[in-house]
Amino acid sequence: MRFLWLFLYSLVCAVLLACFSNIHDFTKYIFSLGALYLGMRFFRRFEGLGFRIWFIVIAVIFYFIFSLIYALYTQMGITAP
Repeated sequence: MRFLWLFLYSLVCAVLLACFSNIHDFTKYIFSLGALYLGMRFFRRFEGLGFRIWFIVIAVIFYFIFSLIYALYTQMGITAP
């Protein structure tokens, strides 16, 4: 069950960081604060060093995946009907 929480926290944190890096408005800082808050909650909940390291590693990997997906989506040139 702890691995599921690790996966979910990392996934949500990566989505928040991807939104932060791709939005060019003042509201982007809300996503940054959300990721910071989520990281603090994870670090309070799981005190083991191994889980903390895996949280950061998995969140960074997911962040790169979501950023790549967003970049590919924007370069496809799909417009709304």
